[in-house]
Amino acid sequence: MIRREVAIVGIGQTAYAKALPGTAWELAIEAILAALGDAGIDPEDVDGMCRFAPPFETVSEPQLVRALGIRELTFFAESPLGGEALGAVVAHAAAAVKAGLARTVVVYRALSQSKGGRFGRADGRGPGGGGQSVPDPSAHVFVPEEDNRSFAWPYGLMSPGQLFALWARRYAIVHGLTDEDLTHALGAIAISQRQYANGNPNAMMRDRKMDAEDYRNARMISEPLRLFDLCLENDGACAYVVTSADIARTLRDDPVYLLSATQTISPYREPMGIYVAGELLELFPAATAARLFADAGVSRKEIDVAEFYDATSYMPLRSLESYGFVPDGQAWRYVTETGTGPDSPLPVNTHGGHLSEAYLHGMNGVLEAVRQLRGTAANQVADAETALVGAPAGSAMILAR
Repeated sequence: MIRREVAIVGIGQTAYAKALPGTAWELAIEAILAALGDAGIDPEDVDGMCRFAPPFETVSEPQLVRALGIRELTFFAESPLGGEALGAVVAHAAAAVKAGLARTVVVYRALSQSKGGRFGRADGRGPGGGGQSVPDPSAHVFVPEEDNRSFAWPYGLMSPGQLFALWARRYAIVHGLTDEDLTHALGAIAISQRQYANGNPNAMMRDRKMDAEDYRNARMISEPLRLFDLCLENDGACAYVVTSADIARTLRDDPVYLLSATQTISPYREPMGIYVAGELLELFPAATAARLFADAGVSRKEIDVAEFYDATSYMPLRSLESYGFVPDGQAWRYVTETGTGPDSPLPVNTHGGHLSEAYLHGMNGVLEAVRQLRGTAANQVADAETALVGAPAGSAMILAR
């Protein structure tokens, strides 16, 4: 159990933009220095680092140790599987602090897609043999798991957008939604998050308003997903600093405590898996969600704000059900009738999310949760005390002030 034994004491980020002048290495340094400055910690005192594993994260620990003047890392860890690392990196940092393997752990994520290739683009080399379907690790090209590739690629399922279009269509079929029902529900999420982004000075879409007509008139990317149902392509970096609760309280009067964190892998649940037992609907395993809340010692009703992973608009829709906030098959109705805006029972993706702030594999959602609990968010939820940050396939955390 790690409940309230470790805390996040510093957060930092770069600007977010379609293309930034810096390399991923330079962006990582900028975000880390901002996080350490926020915490009041000298870079030389960092002794732990956690990151997403290559090919998702290309900035290595040795690069940063030299650049930042760190004396020694006594702990470092990498977590694979893209967005599924979101809960893992914080769990590893917390475990290291609790075990005494490190005192000050930096968690970071840096993207320079404008220089290395865009996530979510299909690799045109296809699933043929001879290793030709394996991308250059520096290219940031999405490749499905080896076992799935030969079965998915010939049928046009080569990118996350295409795969989640299949998930969204299956959801509509199983729960009896018409095309209009599904469009209305997905649009409600995209529009709500755009409205949050309009109030967020960090968001890439801060100056671009969107209404229902804009949403519906956008081109179809992979039916039923339109342009505004898919996450942004951008450069940028995020970082946060984890230390013990005791040290955290000496650094600032508003540390954000980690209540729980989960990660899980089970058969055929690898990222973007489409060959699963039962229905193609389980975005987050029910047993893992139950463990997340049990370890945190809070109920779903006690969550004041949720920052859900949203590579597509379908993901927060289904997350409301998978995490147990809304009964199965009812989230489409919930988002259109109750909504996820600032006055709803559960505000969702209050920074604009991946759809309208930026895409950082969920890390910008962690920073937004910290700001909400500090009371410093641009779209502040009144009296927010507990926040959930969740990604697909069992990777999540619950934070509290």
